[in-house]
This record gives sequence, C-alpha cells and structure tokens, in this order.
Amino acid sequence: MRSAFFIPRVLIGFALSLISVALALFAFGLTPLNNSNSLTDTQGWFHQLASALGVHLDSQKLASLPAPKGGGAGVPLSKIPGEPLQGTSQDQTAANYTGPHNNFRPVEAVHTRPLRQLPKIPPALAVRREVREPARPKPPTDTPSGGFKQTLPGPVLSAPTPTGVSWDGVGVGLAGFVPSSNPPDTNGRVGAKQYVQWNNTSFAVFNKTTGALLYGPAAGNTLFQSLGGVCATHNDGDPVVAFDILAGRWILSQFVVGADPEFSHQCVAVSQTEDATGAYFLYDFVTDPANFVDYPKIGVWPDGYYMSGHVFNSTGTAFLAGRIFVFEREKMLKGLPARQLQADLKRYANKPQFGFLPSDLDNLTPPPAGEAAFVIGPHPTSTNRLASARVAVTWGGAPRIRLTESLIAETWGIPPCVNDTDAGDHRDCVPEPAPATPADYIDNLDFRLMYRLAYRNFGGSPVQESLVGNVTVKGGNSNPNHGAIRWYEFRNAGNSTTTPTVFQASTYDPDAAYRWLGSIAMDKDHNIALGYSKSSLSVKPSIFITGRLSTDAPNTLGTEAQVQAGIGVQQAGGNRWGDYSAMTLDPVDQCTFYYTNEYLKTNGQFNWSTRIASYRFPSCTSAPAWGTLTGTVRSSPSNATLSGVVVTLSNGYAGATNANGVYSFLVPPGTYTATAADADRNCTSASPPSPTVTITSGGTTTQNFSMVGTSNLQENGVAIDDATSGNGNGVINSNECVNLNVALKNNGCANATGISATLTTSTPGVTVTQDSSSYPNLAIDATGTNSTPFQIQTSNSFDCGTEIAFDLTLTFPNGSTTVTFTVPTCTGGADQTIPSSVLDANDPTQADRLGRDGQPSGCGGKACPGGGFPGTKRFQTYNFTNSAAAPACFTVTINAATGGAGDIESAAYLNSYNPANLCQNYLGDSGVVGLGTTVGSASYSFTVPAQSNFVVVVNTTGTITASSQFSGTVSGFFDFTPGPGPCPAH
Repeated sequence: MRSAFFIPRVLIGFALSLISVALALFAFGLTPLNNSNSLTDTQGWFHQLASALGVHLDSQKLASLPAPKGGGAGVPLSKIPGEPLQGTSQDQTAANYTGPHNNFRPVEAVHTRPLRQLPKIPPALAVRREVREPARPKPPTDTPSGGFKQTLPGPVLSAPTPTGVSWDGVGVGLAGFVPSSNPPDTNGRVGAKQYVQWNNTSFAVFNKTTGALLYGPAAGNTLFQSLGGVCATHNDGDPVVAFDILAGRWILSQFVVGADPEFSHQCVAVSQTEDATGAYFLYDFVTDPANFVDYPKIGVWPDGYYMSGHVFNSTGTAFLAGRIFVFEREKMLKGLPARQLQADLKRYANKPQFGFLPSDLDNLTPPPAGEAAFVIGPHPTSTNRLASARVAVTWGGAPRIRLTESLIAETWGIPPCVNDTDAGDHRDCVPEPAPATPADYIDNLDFRLMYRLAYRNFGGSPVQESLVGNVTVKGGNSNPNHGAIRWYEFRNAGNSTTTPTVFQASTYDPDAAYRWLGSIAMDKDHNIALGYSKSSLSVKPSIFITGRLSTDAPNTLGTEAQVQAGIGVQQAGGNRWGDYSAMTLDPVDQCTFYYTNEYLKTNGQFNWSTRIASYRFPSCTSAPAWGTLTGTVRSSPSNATLSGVVVTLSNGYAGATNANGVYSFLVPPGTYTATAADADRNCTSASPPSPTVTITSGGTTTQNFSMVGTSNLQENGVAIDDATSGNGNGVINSNECVNLNVALKNNGCANATGISATLTTSTPGVTVTQDSSSYPNLAIDATGTNSTPFQIQTSNSFDCGTEIAFDLTLTFPNGSTTVTFTVPTCTGGADQTIPSSVLDANDPTQADRLGRDGQPSGCGGKACPGGGFPGTKRFQTYNFTNSAAAPACFTVTINAATGGAGDIESAAYLNSYNPANLCQNYLGDSGVVGLGTTVGSASYSFTVPAQSNFVVVVNTTGTITASSQFSGTVSGFFDFTPGPGPCPAH
C-alpha cells in the first residue's frame, strides 16, 4: 500500500531557457526554488480510528461511481462482478481529508519457518475477494512542447541480445495455473540464485539460471499465514518483489484494503537469508486507518524501504493524496520491531500528485552516505513538467521525514485511447487485431511513470548518479492513433537536496504500432534495456525489448527485438492489461537483464500467460563474481550437526544450515565479520564467536561453527488409546479410561538425557490415574515417547466437547521445563447434510442480502458484512444443534452446479434467522462471489455456544427465476458415546 507525505509549502518560480537546435538532442531539467518541510513525532499528528463497515462489491452499484477519463490505479478487477467498497464511518473527501497516518509505534515481526516447509495455499483455493479500482484522477489537458523523438529503428548492435534463458512464469502454462482475475500485475525480480515472480495474487520461485520451478505457484497470503490477522485472511494482490542488494535479502509485499477496523495495510515479508524459499520476518503495517491506499511500489534505499502510493477515500470516489511511506529497513533486516514514516507529496494547483515512483538501488555501490532518496512522477497539471521530491528520514528516538520538492522542465504526455468509451471505463485504448473488436481494446496505463525508477551510483568525483524511468505518451500521427514510450536518464551528483537533471530523454516511436507498459534498467557499463508491450491492428499484444549502448548517440535506442510473440488477443475481460511489467538486473554480474511481461497463448479473457526472459549486451563485462561462504555448524559437546542455524555477515548477507548442518551462500567479494545464531534452538553462544572471513571473487571460503546451548523439548503429537479400557472409538468421551502417549521432540542445541515426566490437569471431570513416566534420551532432533503410558479417567458428568488442558513437567539433570498441550474430546460425530435443492419461486423471499467480502468466516468469526443490495431474493433455511456442553466450531460446505442463472451465498445464524435484519444473530458466511455460476464449492466456519441451535441459510444474490442445484454438509458435530466406566485398579 502507499504511505503518505505531509504537504509542503507551495513552491513557485521556475525558469525555462530556450535551447538551440544544435542541443536538441539533450533535455535539461531546470530546478526552481526548493521548499522543505519536516514532520516529527512532536507535531501532534492525529491517530485516526476508523471503523470499516466491510468491503462489498457489486457491479450495479459501481455503475453510479464516476469514471474520469485517464489513467488509473491498479487494483485487480476480477472476472466475477465485484461489490462496491463500503465507506468507513469516517469516509473522507478532498474537503475533509486530514493527512497522512503517522503512528510511530513499532510493528512487531513474526519469524517464520522456511517457506518451503509451510503449507501452500493453492491459487485456485485462495480467498477470492473482489476489489474494484477507485475512480481515477483526470490527467492534464495541455500539450507537451518539444522533446526529442526517435522515429526510426536504431542500430541492431545497440540492442541487448538474448542469453537463451527464457520460460513461462505464473499464468496459463505453469503447473496447471488458471487465472481468475485481470490484470496480472506482472512483477518479478532476480536475486543471487533465484527469480521470484508475483503476479496479482499468486507467486512462484524459480532457478534463475534454468527457469526450473522451485516453489509455487502459491496464493500470496501463503507467505503471511504465520502472521495472522488481515495479512493472512486477505489476498488482495498489487504485489511488489524487491531484492535488497546491500544485504542480499528479498522483500515481498502485497496490500490489504477494506480491512476492519483499519482500512489499508501493507503486508511486508523480509527474507532472513538470500534464499527466497527460506524463512522470513513478517510485518503488518497499517498504511491508513480510514482511506484506500492503492498501487504501492517499493524501492530499496540504505535508510529505508520507500513506497509510493495513491490515497483514495474508502469508497474509492475521491483521490486525496500522493503519499510516500518509508519502512525501517535496519530493524526489518534483523526481525526487530520496526516503524514507518509517511508524508504526502505537495499539491499543484490543488491537485495531488499521481503516478510517481521511489528510487530503487541496483548496484553494490550505495548512494553517498545520508543521501536523500529520489521520487519522480508526472506533474498533475502539466505535461511539460515532471515533479521531483528528495525524501530524507531519520529514525532514532524522534523519527522524522523531510521533503525537498521542485520541478523538472521535461515533457511527458498522455497516450491516445483509441475507442475511449464510458462502457469500457475509458480503458478500451490499445488496438488489437481481429477477432478483437474496439470494445475489446486494452488499457494503456497512462498518467504515470512505469515501474521502476532504477538507480545506480557510478562513483567518481563528483559522484555520478543515474536514474532511468519511462512513461507512455502519444506517438506520431497515424490511423488509428498510437502510443509510444518516452524514456529518461536523470543524473545527480551526490547532493541530498538538488533536483536531478535530465541527461537524456527521448520518445521511442519507430512506426505506427502502439508501444506501452514499459520497464527500464541500466547495467554497470551504462547500457540501458527497455522492455514493453506492443500491439496494433496487425500485431497481437506481444513482448518486446530494445536498448542502447553507453557509446550510442544521446537520446537514441537500438532496433527492437521480440521477446515473446502474442498468440492471442484479449476479448472482454474488463479491458485490463498488465498494470505493470518489470525489468531488473542480475545483482551478481551486473550485466544480465531479466524482463517479465504479459502475453496470451489463445484468444480469450482471463487467460493470460507471462514470460520471463534474460538479455545482455555482449560488450558488457561482468562484475567480479561473488564468492561462496560455506561451512558446517555442530553442537558441542555432542558434535551433532544443527539445521536451521543462521550465519550472518556484517553486511547483512546470510544463509541457513540445511538438514545436514551445512550452510552455503553467495557474497560479494570483501572482508566481513560472521556470526552464527539460533535462539529457537536454545543455542546460547557460538565458537568462534565472530570470526573474520574474506570472500574472494569466484572462490569458496569455509567457516565452521560450534554451538553451545541447552535442549529444547517440545510436544510432538498425542496418541489416544481407548481400545483396552475405553469404548474403542479413538476419542476421549465421558465415563472413559484412556491411555495417552505424548511424543516429544528435542528441537534444541544439546542432547537431553535422564528425562522424567509428570502429567497433570486442572480440567473438571478429568483425573490423571497414571501420572509419571520416563522418556528415552533424546539426541538433537530426535523424537521419543513416554515409556509408560499416561492414563486418565473422565467422570460420568464430564462435559463432552471440552478440551482437556495438560501440563507435562519434564525434569532432567541440568534443569526442568513444562510443556503444555490440549486434547479435544468427543470429536468425530457424523456430518449432517443439506439436501439437494434449487432456489426458485416456491421459496420465501427477502428484500436484501449480505455483502460478499471474499473472506469465508473462520472459527474465530468475523464482523457481519451487512446488506445494502435491495431486490427480491429467494432463501431456504436448515436447522442444526450443538448438543455439546462446550462451544464448538462447525464448518458448512455448499456444493453447487456451475453455470447457474445467478450466484447463491450461504450464512449461519444463532438460534434463528430474521431476513429483515441480516446481522441479527449472525455467526458467519461464505463470502465468495460466483458460487453457483463459476465457483462450484464454498466452505466457511463459525463457533456455536454450548447446547445451542443454529440456522444455515442459502439464498440467491440477485433476482433470478431459479438457481443452480446445490447441496451441502455441516461438520463439527460430536460423538457422545460414553465409555464403559472407571479405569481398572493398578
């Protein structure tokens, strides 16, 4: 999501100087007066406490929202009609907008197990949450004046050449993946050994050399399950993948909108090592409690992870601000509590900035110490200016963000929208060949710099810094009109407040085809690669690349090359295309570009594929190869190898030991201090404690460690045995004697010996009749079970369904510990059914229905999503009972034939259902859109109090004659079969 900038004072006064024809190949950025404002934690910025009523999306309600002509934000629009965003209780407009949300409270991190070990949520089973894009701001209406244009192809040798590494990414063609929404939000990044691609709501990890799939595709919120909360339950997309070259870490992020009570969040995962399939530190940053923060783009900078964002009100009807967010990088790399800072960019002529990007570091040479980050974007009222901001932050005890804002005298422009209809939301812009019709033409993504704003520091005296960016503009005269790509190289000389100047800029327009959706980067030799989409009435949407050598004439690019031919055209699908693409640079050789973008294998809608391909300039000489640091980590004195120990260098680069206790990772050449640690294992110290290691280019350095610590005994499963003295159904019932075998695992740093155990419980109606046992000696990572079964007796009056809480006190020669665990009772009752039926004119009616927020309720419940969808709906009810003496979680599964005339939904209520008050007695609901039309099954859960009735409702969501056929099951019931009596006497 986006973060916010405070609004600086108005800055005025820029001067334009005419340039001669002889200098027309160059564009110079002129810097006006600079104005600086700062924000500190002592300025009393408010803390908004907004209460979200829920996220509902409905196409008929959206039709009433304004759809201004022009480019817009990038929230995915699903193929299933969405339901409109409900406003918060403090829904804001431009008139009452109260500014950025600055809460300096550190956000706690959650440390995960390696991603490859976590349960993967298949994309097809992920939450399907419909989020419609906010109303887009109107772009400027003036005409750009001047600027270099290239209307002929450049030299063939000036374009990068393919390396031969190319493969299909997330999309049709990868591991059975089936898209369910448009656009793909194509995004990816290359790291030391891997390539991570995250498209819309699904991601995957590949070997960067072979393209082999290492992990995924998985739903994006798979990554955040350990974090819990809205980052775990939402899967809203708009992802960004970044690689922190200074520390060798991955930064993976997606947004959350429509959360309750705080509306907008950014979910950020920072890898603990350079392995994208390894462990992560997870953060949930609230980016705005009341407003919709859209189109987040993250850039890496030494003092923070900078993020741009567009702030809309919660209903998406008003564009409020362009905002910058900065997350506390130093803390996040260590998994420590981290803060964020926000500031809104200044308005020009009372219009907020839109389509801007933060600088993103591409090479190992960092910016000069303390240098402010760059933010560049279109001027909101003029196509003859770009807006610039230098953003400086300080952390410490008084966090502060400071902006220096100015203008750059440089043109950009608005590309033509060829069909340009209200029906197409003014996205039917880029022509396609038949069988596509003008109504099928696709989005041109106007009014924004396209991801990324890539930064390089070339050093020297004075320092020479370059940033490259691009924007889609109008091409030359043609029929139909077409778009072209204007690209820029900005330069700076190491100053934190100066406005970057335009070193070169040009519009690449070699013919009448439409070129758009660009992404650009620069290699170590100052060569530039630009990737983009290309389409026309004769060219299906395809992926192309061009570039320039550093020795080429300024403002020119070479001949373009086709990366991937489009095989199909998009028909319908909401006219959405891409939203962004990604050109990134291999952090190791600093010469190889990796580009990813969208294409179609066949005609259709919601059937996108993506391609990942690498290119380089043959003349580029690779940077010195990175070296390998490796070693084995053992426990002392046992000498057993230890898995999961993280070895970290003083530059932040890190690797974790595998199952054999061996670690290995790539590191830039240099001399560093190394440390080894694993607090989760109870490892207290390492030997040597902090050795100096020297990494040579292409070489291998070995550094072994010996760890000292204690054992760490954890419960590893409980087996119930009621076959001898109980009723033999495999669960604990009332009036039953049951043997328990409690497995332990030693996840520690030392062997565990001489273990004795005592089992106790305070749960009413339960007596431990055999409470003591010994355990075998447990080596590191070994498991073992009590040598004598523990035995418990439940009374005849035991409340069936109650979880029994146990304490297992373990003693051993050098200490003791207590392991707590719970065991459910009386589970396994037979499922009950909802018979096969159809909703039609024979069923009762209701005048409203629940909104569908894409979040099936869980055992913990959720807030009632409310109604607001008038019209005659048909419904049926089904009654059930929780007969247990304890609360119980039940799961309803509705199975429906697809292809029905309209959607159905389901909800559950305590005791009774009142169709005139949809939130009265509400327990939970299915949440999904498309059940009975495109979705065949939906499950949701909820908790019912002890000995209470509940009602399951199935209803239509619209006015239809008859729904598709449906049926269902309800699970979670109890088995009340009592046991035969007390335990036998010992």
